[in-house]
Amino acid sequence: MTLISVLLIFGGVALFGLTIWFWRTSRPEPPALARLEVMSERAYRKSKGVDRLFLLKMAEREARESSTGSGSVESTASPHGAESK
Repeated sequence: MTLISVLLIFGGVALFGLTIWFWRTSRPEPPALARLEVMSERAYRKSKGVDRLFLLKMAEREARESSTGSGSVESTASPHGAESK
């Protein structure tokens, strides 16, 4: 009974270590794959022409905004902000 408990605890610690290792070695998805992700969705397959282009451009814009991080929030601020007062 004690042996089983020790093995289960060791297995839990090993899984925790594996999770930490995986988080540290994984990398974020490159923005170039955003278009492929959209192409695999049902909405893209059912749409045609201009709608497909719109979906692809939205994916590209979202990928660019997510890759720039907090800088994109400042660039979308209103020109009539606190500086114009």
